[in-house]
Amino acid sequence: MYIDFINTFKAIADEINPNGTFYHGRASDANLAIDKLPLPQIHVYPFRVKTVNKLYSLDNAPNIMIAFIFQDSPHSNDTERDSIVNEADILQRAFRSKMDDLELDYTNYEAEPFFKQFSGVTSGLIIRFSMNLKVSAC
Repeated sequence: MYIDFINTFKAIADEINPNGTFYHGRASDANLAIDKLPLPQIHVYPFRVKTVNKLYSLDNAPNIMIAFIFQDSPHSNDTERDSIVNEADILQRAFRSKMDDLELDYTNYEAEPFFKQFSGVTSGLIIRFSMNLKVSAC
């Protein structure tokens, strides 16, 4: 169930961010990855999955949260942060466009910027949405 969603997101991330990093896990994992893995990073936070139709192997994840993380600096100014958030917005739009190309079933898509996270060295954008996915058989 869960890994089908992760594999879908990883395939999209690898295509739109080939020189960056994709990972999933807890927020503490993100703290460890910031200075060790290439930026920009696409981080899928843990989410719930429930089966909504066993006959058609359809699962639903109502609370997906994905961060698009870019390098920032504790000393950046508003103009520099705006530029970083704009880059993150371009990447999340590419992610959403790829979901549309794949005809994935998602709703309630929201995007929200974040500033100077992880000790003030990253900024970017977080997206949240719900998604139905036809999953592979066990």
